[in-house]
Amino acid sequence: MEALKFTGSGSEYFKIWIVNILLTIITLGLYTPWAKVRNRRYFYANSMLADRNFEYHATGKQLFVGFLIAMVFFIIYVVLGKWYPLGNLALFALLFVAIPWLVWRSLMFNMKVTSFSNVHFAFKGTLGKAYINFFVFPFLLILALYGVPILAAVAIPRMMHGDIPAGISILIPIFMIVAFALAFYLLALIKKRNTEYVINGSRYGQGEFLASLKAKSFMMINLKTLGVSLLFMLATVGLLGLLGGLETLSVLGDPEKMENGKLPIEALKGIAMIYAVMIFAMIPILSYSLTRQRTYVFDNIMLDNKISFKSTLRARDMMWVIFTNILMVLLTIGFAAPWAKVRMARLVLENTQVETEQGFDEYLTQKQNEESSLGDQIGDAFDVDVGVAF
Repeated sequence: MEALKFTGSGSEYFKIWIVNILLTIITLGLYTPWAKVRNRRYFYANSMLADRNFEYHATGKQLFVGFLIAMVFFIIYVVLGKWYPLGNLALFALLFVAIPWLVWRSLMFNMKVTSFSNVHFAFKGTLGKAYINFFVFPFLLILALYGVPILAAVAIPRMMHGDIPAGISILIPIFMIVAFALAFYLLALIKKRNTEYVINGSRYGQGEFLASLKAKSFMMINLKTLGVSLLFMLATVGLLGLLGGLETLSVLGDPEKMENGKLPIEALKGIAMIYAVMIFAMIPILSYSLTRQRTYVFDNIMLDNKISFKSTLRARDMMWVIFTNILMVLLTIGFAAPWAKVRMARLVLENTQVETEQGFDEYLTQKQNEESSLGDQIGDAFDVDVGVAF
């Protein structure tokens, strides 16, 4: 096993970052696609495995088409919000229906314009499976999550007035428990199906990736994450009590403590403190969940049944980098953002391992020969990047 490396530096990336910001401001945002290309090319070029680097081949002109589409949708959203608010609902519904197509097209484009050791990646997943994974199952999840509160809001008052027979009243809380359990299972199932869709549809030259995952494993990770969340919630409440943040809640509930109908400065400071503590409490929870899922997925990926992968990323390492990155960015009013991004890239790459011992060089040579025989594939790439990230 050999870990990937990141050879870039914060000071080097800062030059690209600051120029991108200035040009984006000067052009009123029109330079955004070219800025994205410069960023990606820098990070791809500095991502190394076995002394070989990745490459990003898209152009600003290709991404500009997708940028214009996004801007048109934003303008329509603003106009509808001002003159026809109900139109926003129709726009959201249209976007929800279009999400699977956007994900599918974005994957095809971004894979096609990415290469490693002169061999291009590709995506062969079908649009039909994209709609099942990114539309049907999320729709069922929404029904399970939001259908329960709606049912409770309608049924409970009627139960209290005796409008619903006792036999049916007993079934309502049972149904609510089943619905929440179903939603919990759907979260794991959606994660499994989406991950398998992306990985199993990916190609490295003619090489096929394969991931065999189980929803049960994601459920166990989610259960453990829930336990970690409860522990940190208790710790957060205790910390707020020590800092006096809980006193803010008593001010909010007591009109006599208001100053001319407004919250006193102490209360505003307390609210800010509560939000800050809650945000920082989310860091270890997210770090735990992401690293556990990443370890499980990487342990179950193979490329052509020859190349295996492994993640050594630990929750405490990710938590530390995220925490210190936030402090760096806040204390420098955003100017430390390039260093923060480089630190995160280095952390993720250096904890990503690939099997390179058994014929890795021969495997790459074989893929390079296959690529040469197929000719230049980059011309077949879609000319739109819809900006869907994973």
